[in-house]
Amino acid sequence: MDEKEVKKLEMSSPIVNVAIELGIKVRGSVGKCFRSDKHTDNESSFTLLFNPAKNTFSCKTCPDVGGTVIDLVSQCRGWSDQESIDWLAHRAQFDRMTQKLYHGKGRKK
Repeated sequence: MDEKEVKKLEMSSPIVNVAIELGIKVRGSVGKCFRSDKHTDNESSFTLLFNPAKNTFSCKTCPDVGGTVIDLVSQCRGWSDQESIDWLAHRAQFDRMTQKLYHGKGRKK
């Protein structure tokens, strides 16, 4: 997958939706950090900040948590960037296949 395709994949993968699919508890544009066990004060509040306009995220407590949607998958799952890209590509393909199967079905003509 070339750089242009990766950028397209990033933009077609809304970061908040991906975070929810990864099991991150999300409220609006904030979420619970997946590394909250490493927070020095055992903070249990929502410290993960999502920027849907830029499709990025960061943790206000963890300096090494943040980046793009690919980084979110990599950091949350402990995967390489390529494994994360493959997962996002599979997710996007599944969404397209599902939409073709069910979009418009059951509507009255």
